[in-house]
Amino acid sequence: MKLWIEERKLTPENLSLMQERANQIQVPADIGRLPNKISTGEGFSGFSADQWKTFVLIYATSITWDLLKEPDRRILANFVRACNILVCRIVPKNGLIEAHQRLVTMIKEIEKTYGPEKISPNLHLCMHLCECSLDYGPLYAFWCYSMERMNGLLGSYHNSNRKIEQEIMKIIQYNTVLDEFTTYADQNSQLHESLEILKPKDLVGSLSAYNEYSDEEYRAFRLLSANIEEGAAFGFEPFPGSFLGPLKKDVILQQDFLQLLADFYCNTYNDKHFVPLSRIHNAPECSIPVLPKANQFSRLRIGTEIFGSTLSSRYAKSANILARFILKDDTVDTYPGQIQFFFEHTIYLPEGPRTHYLVYVRWYMSAGNKIRFHCRIDNDNNSCNIELWKPEFYEIGRDCIIPIHNILCRCVIGRFEVGQRNPRKYISIVPLNRKFHI
Repeated sequence: MKLWIEERKLTPENLSLMQERANQIQVPADIGRLPNKISTGEGFSGFSADQWKTFVLIYATSITWDLLKEPDRRILANFVRACNILVCRIVPKNGLIEAHQRLVTMIKEIEKTYGPEKISPNLHLCMHLCECSLDYGPLYAFWCYSMERMNGLLGSYHNSNRKIEQEIMKIIQYNTVLDEFTTYADQNSQLHESLEILKPKDLVGSLSAYNEYSDEEYRAFRLLSANIEEGAAFGFEPFPGSFLGPLKKDVILQQDFLQLLADFYCNTYNDKHFVPLSRIHNAPECSIPVLPKANQFSRLRIGTEIFGSTLSSRYAKSANILARFILKDDTVDTYPGQIQFFFEHTIYLPEGPRTHYLVYVRWYMSAGNKIRFHCRIDNDNNSCNIELWKPEFYEIGRDCIIPIHNILCRCVIGRFEVGQRNPRKYISIVPLNRKFHI
């Protein structure tokens, strides 16, 4: 952004338009907010690191795409794609390879468009990010600038803001003594029990939710939604999280919805036949009744992520998701939708009762591949981090009910216009990758 402002690619009028577009993008509360004026300071210098990440991954493409020329779009697309991969907590090696290639392409494009004098030390550092990740793990796990990391550690210590140097030295001495005690405590059972409270947790704050299960368990859960062609979830499998209120217990489901639920079970259990309870007398022999009672929930917690629904308007900003489907031609595609509510429903099979954890979703209509990947470069669909869809929903059908295990991730929805004289209005879909890159 600073480069484009210096080169006068983004005029004050453009910045005002960007601000207006940014205000139309509604993000979940846990993502954090940008400053009231996105162009704070000189060349966006007022952004914190977390605000920069949010701006690049969620806002940048939607609000600047039609304001940039082709070379600048290439720079932006490659940078955003690389950031999408590198900021995740778990990054595969093939993801690092792609991110490195994207960064190299971006730097070459900057040199070609703006000249070698614009290749700053930070751009040179980008060439080594993937190498550092291979040596030390994902960028999420360490600071790239050791001085900033040390300032962050020292700043986290409590002090009186008067004699900071002496107080920090005392804190370091105390910690050294405690380290010696905890080392000796491993050989003394009584001292070990006394000093147990001093041992730090593996993860603290919002990350402590991951202490309940391992990365392998979380990865296995995510594979159910990412690799549906290898086997879709039934809906009764355990999941690393829980339903949250507001709760409506023993809700009587409407007849039309109950028929959709019966169709879902018939599709899930191919060797069994399900019908709503009110139609069981006219059903074939050995049909299984689908009871009309269910428990409705407004929210779902998976790890540290909270998925909302329109059942409670307070959490509607977190109600937009992505999910994958196997189409009639056996291809796999991703669709955005809006969660209406979560529910817990039990069916009584011959082998016993089984509770399913499900979600009712309305799916947005496709705008066609040409419009959908409007913000791509070189006909590469992976080069854009946003997709354009129509703001209308498909008709209600069986696919509106899916297991919560099939939720791929949350997404952010904004507004996007295509065309100058008679602009057509669409919604922009931006996936939120929190732990795994999707």
